[in-house]
Amino acid sequence: VNLSEDWIEDLGGAWKYSRSFVMDGNFSAEHMKLKNDDDFDLTGGSGYFTASPRYQAHLQIADDKQPKSTCHEHKAVNQVHAIQKHLAATGIGAIACARHGCFVLDTVVNFQKGERQVNMDYALCRALGKLEGMLRAAVIYDIACQFNVHFGARVSRSDYLKFSDTIQIIWGIGLFHIHGHQDVCLSRYSPDLIPGIGKVDGEVLETLWSQLNEICGSTRSMTAAHRQEVLNDHMLDSN
Repeated sequence: VNLSEDWIEDLGGAWKYSRSFVMDGNFSAEHMKLKNDDDFDLTGGSGYFTASPRYQAHLQIADDKQPKSTCHEHKAVNQVHAIQKHLAATGIGAIACARHGCFVLDTVVNFQKGERQVNMDYALCRALGKLEGMLRAAVIYDIACQFNVHFGARVSRSDYLKFSDTIQIIWGIGLFHIHGHQDVCLSRYSPDLIPGIGKVDGEVLETLWSQLNEICGSTRSMTAAHRQEVLNDHMLDSN
């Protein structure tokens, strides 16, 4: 709406047309296993939760191995294979706009164990796939120093992880979480030191979770479809 018609040709000003995303997981949004859960999902991936059949197909073939952390012992890295047998979903992962705090459509995924790379890979690729014509995207994630190392290789091996190969990804770590990392991460990943993304703290999903968590106790024992639709509605209202 507010761009010139030839904006895509402004190669020297790619930073002006980039997007900034924040990734995070929420383990308060868990879902219990139910004996009878044959409810029908009316949204079919048109809301904030991604379409389940394609996501499940990705999980079936994705390599679940996760390298040992080369940074500090982060909970999101060390507990990726934690299993809770009474839960159908241990939580959710999501992508939001780092500047405006809006949930991104078709990027919310359920966790089966911990906050695994296979889950967040899919969510991120769904977000990056919407950036047609853009050459640059900043991605801020609590454990970006570990997540980004083999991200390109994981994408290249999968038929379900796709986005334009012309997009340059600039990785960052939120300003609160980065102080729990090694000192070298501060200079490499601090949002304050990323040119062109403005003044963002990279922690906006934490504030969004605090509101969403107020209803997670109610959605915990709903059918999968009902839970998804209720969470979709609250994310829409949040936006």
